[in-house]
Amino acid sequence: MPRSGPNPSIPVLAGSVAIVATGVAVNTGLDTSARTVPALLLIALGVAGVTSTARESSTVQLRRGAKRWWLLAFATFLPYALATAPDSESAAAVGDAFAGPIVGLALESIAGAMVCCAVAMTVLYAFAWYGIHPGRPTPEERVLTDGGDE
Repeated sequence: MPRSGPNPSIPVLAGSVAIVATGVAVNTGLDTSARTVPALLLIALGVAGVTSTARESSTVQLRRGAKRWWLLAFATFLPYALATAPDSESAAAVGDAFAGPIVGLALESIAGAMVCCAVAMTVLYAFAWYGIHPGRPTPEERVLTDGGDE
Protein backbone atom coordinates (compact mmCIF):
# COMPACT_ATOMS: atom_id res chain seq x y z
CA MET A 1 0.00 0.00 0.00
CA PRO A 2 1.53 3.34 -1.01
CA ARG A 3 2.19 5.85 1.71
CA SER A 4 0.19 9.02 1.80
CA GLY A 5 1.40 12.27 3.24
CA PRO A 6 4.60 14.22 2.88
CA ASN A 7 7.79 12.59 1.72
CA PRO A 8 10.01 12.05 4.79
CA SER A 9 13.08 13.10 2.83
CA ILE A 10 11.79 16.65 2.34
CA PRO A 11 12.35 17.70 5.98
CA VAL A 12 15.76 16.02 5.93
CA LEU A 13 16.61 17.78 2.68
CA ALA A 14 15.48 21.19 3.95
CA GLY A 15 17.37 20.73 7.21
CA SER A 16 20.49 19.61 5.39
CA VAL A 17 20.43 22.60 3.07
CA ALA A 18 19.99 24.86 6.11
CA ILE A 19 23.04 23.24 7.73
CA VAL A 20 25.10 23.83 4.57
CA ALA A 21 23.92 27.46 4.46
CA THR A 22 24.90 27.86 8.12
CA GLY A 23 28.34 26.45 7.33
CA VAL A 24 28.76 28.93 4.49
CA ALA A 25 27.62 31.77 6.77
CA VAL A 26 30.06 30.71 9.50
CA ASN A 27 32.84 30.66 6.92
CA THR A 28 31.94 34.19 5.84
CA GLY A 29 31.09 35.76 9.17
CA LEU A 30 33.84 34.79 11.61
CA ASP A 31 37.60 35.39 11.80
CA THR A 32 39.78 33.11 9.71
CA SER A 33 41.28 31.12 12.59
CA ALA A 34 37.92 30.38 14.23
CA ARG A 35 35.84 29.61 11.18
CA THR A 36 37.56 26.94 9.14
CA VAL A 37 36.87 23.76 11.11
CA PRO A 38 33.27 24.55 12.17
CA ALA A 39 32.40 25.69 8.65
CA LEU A 40 33.84 22.56 7.05
CA LEU A 41 32.08 20.31 9.57
CA LEU A 42 28.72 22.00 9.01
CA ILE A 43 29.07 21.94 5.23
CA ALA A 44 30.15 18.28 5.23
CA LEU A 45 27.28 17.32 7.54
CA GLY A 46 24.74 19.16 5.41
CA VAL A 47 26.03 17.78 2.12
CA ALA A 48 25.96 14.28 3.60
CA GLY A 49 22.31 14.83 4.51
CA VAL A 50 21.47 16.08 1.02
CA THR A 51 23.18 13.17 -0.67
CA SER A 52 21.57 10.64 1.68
CA THR A 53 18.16 11.61 0.31
CA ALA A 54 19.27 10.36 -3.12
CA ARG A 55 20.71 7.02 -2.08
CA GLU A 56 17.89 4.99 -3.63
CA SER A 57 17.72 7.03 -6.83
CA SER A 58 18.42 5.65 -10.27
CA THR A 59 20.93 7.19 -12.63
CA VAL A 60 18.17 8.99 -14.53
CA GLN A 61 16.75 10.40 -11.31
CA LEU A 62 20.20 11.56 -10.23
CA ARG A 63 20.69 13.33 -13.57
CA ARG A 64 17.34 15.10 -13.20
CA GLY A 65 18.16 15.94 -9.60
CA ALA A 66 21.54 17.39 -10.55
CA LYS A 67 19.90 19.55 -13.21
CA ARG A 68 17.33 20.79 -10.69
CA TRP A 69 20.03 21.63 -8.16
CA TRP A 70 21.94 23.63 -10.78
CA LEU A 71 18.77 25.51 -11.70
CA LEU A 72 18.22 26.29 -8.03
CA ALA A 73 21.83 27.38 -7.67
CA PHE A 74 21.49 29.73 -10.62
CA ALA A 75 18.17 31.09 -9.35
CA THR A 76 19.59 31.78 -5.89
CA PHE A 77 22.75 33.30 -7.28
CA LEU A 78 20.90 35.98 -9.26
CA PRO A 79 19.72 38.04 -6.25
CA TYR A 80 23.16 37.72 -4.68
CA ALA A 81 24.82 38.91 -7.89
CA LEU A 82 22.43 41.84 -8.21
CA ALA A 83 23.07 42.87 -4.61
CA THR A 84 26.86 42.63 -4.71
CA ALA A 85 27.88 43.54 -8.25
CA PRO A 86 25.20 45.38 -10.22
CA ASP A 87 26.26 46.07 -13.80
CA SER A 88 23.72 48.70 -14.79
CA GLU A 89 21.55 51.34 -13.15
CA SER A 90 18.46 49.14 -13.27
CA ALA A 91 20.38 46.26 -11.69
CA ALA A 92 21.68 48.65 -9.03
CA ALA A 93 18.11 49.73 -8.28
CA VAL A 94 17.06 46.12 -7.80
CA GLY A 95 20.23 45.44 -5.81
CA ASP A 96 19.48 48.30 -3.42
CA ALA A 97 16.48 46.33 -2.19
CA PHE A 98 18.89 43.62 -1.07
CA ALA A 99 21.45 45.99 0.43
CA GLY A 100 22.64 45.43 3.97
CA PRO A 101 25.07 43.15 5.75
CA ILE A 102 22.48 40.69 7.08
CA VAL A 103 20.69 40.32 3.77
CA GLY A 104 23.99 40.04 1.92
CA LEU A 105 25.18 37.32 4.27
CA ALA A 106 21.90 35.45 3.89
CA LEU A 107 21.99 35.69 0.09
CA GLU A 108 25.61 34.55 -0.02
CA SER A 109 24.91 31.65 2.34
CA ILE A 110 21.91 30.42 0.37
CA ALA A 111 23.66 30.75 -2.99
CA GLY A 112 26.77 29.01 -1.64
CA ALA A 113 24.71 26.20 -0.13
CA MET A 114 22.90 25.60 -3.41
CA VAL A 115 26.18 25.45 -5.33
CA CYS A 116 27.64 23.00 -2.80
CA CYS A 117 24.56 20.79 -3.05
CA ALA A 118 24.54 21.01 -6.86
CA VAL A 119 28.19 19.93 -7.00
CA ALA A 120 27.49 17.04 -4.62
CA MET A 121 24.55 15.81 -6.70
CA THR A 122 26.59 16.13 -9.89
CA VAL A 123 29.35 14.02 -8.36
CA LEU A 124 26.75 11.43 -7.31
CA TYR A 125 25.40 11.35 -10.85
CA ALA A 126 28.90 10.98 -12.30
CA PHE A 127 29.64 8.10 -9.95
CA ALA A 128 26.34 6.42 -10.81
CA TRP A 129 26.93 6.91 -14.54
CA TYR A 130 30.37 5.36 -14.19
CA GLY A 131 28.91 2.45 -12.26
CA ILE A 132 29.70 3.22 -8.65
CA HIS A 133 26.13 3.10 -7.40
CA PRO A 134 24.40 1.09 -4.69
CA GLY A 135 22.75 -2.01 -6.07
CA ARG A 136 24.77 -2.08 -9.28
CA PRO A 137 27.93 -4.07 -9.92
CA THR A 138 31.18 -2.20 -9.45
CA PRO A 139 33.31 -1.48 -12.53
CA GLU A 140 35.68 -4.24 -11.44
CA GLU A 141 32.83 -6.75 -11.16
CA ARG A 142 31.58 -5.75 -14.60
CA VAL A 143 35.03 -6.34 -16.10
CA LEU A 144 35.27 -9.75 -14.43
CA THR A 145 31.75 -10.68 -15.57
CA ASP A 146 32.29 -9.51 -19.16
CA GLY A 147 35.61 -11.34 -19.45
CA GLY A 148 37.78 -8.37 -20.29
CA ASP A 149 39.87 -8.12 -23.49
CA GLU A 150 40.78 -11.76 -24.05
